[in-house]
Amino acid sequence: MRLENWDSKLQLIIEETINNEKWVLGKNDCLTFPLKCIETITGIKVFDNKYKSLKQIKNILNKMRSKDTLGVALKVFEKYNFKQIDISRVQKGDVLYYRTDRADFGGTLGVCIGESVMFNWSESINLKKKEDCLIAWRVEWKFIIKLYMI
Repeated sequence: MRLENWDSKLQLIIEETINNEKWVLGKNDCLTFPLKCIETITGIKVFDNKYKSLKQIKNILNKMRSKDTLGVALKVFEKYNFKQIDISRVQKGDVLYYRTDRADFGGTLGVCIGESVMFNWSESINLKKKEDCLIAWRVEWKFIIKLYMI
């Protein structure tokens, strides 16, 4: 499930990131951008760890028992039941993983903005083709009710 008017709210986040916000680690970076988008689309804050330095990021990775960005994404998205989808089925608002040696932790996360995927790297905003990404997740909140027999 996506929130009402998610598309227009997502567009505002994209425009703010491109036009107004300066890149700042922990505030407006390659992780916080997709997280803002997820929260805008679903109303759910899926990751609340604060960081201002690479050392703090490494501590978070250790605490989460992950070695890289992909490991964190896999754990967080599984926890919130965001399903991996085939790259060919990606739609606006979905999150994708792109492996790059330019990133400090093996890769980075971006958001599908239509025909391209937007990444917020320290040098600039980068657009990549969906097909260049390795993994994609459908961003929609699913209510799961578990019944237990006693």
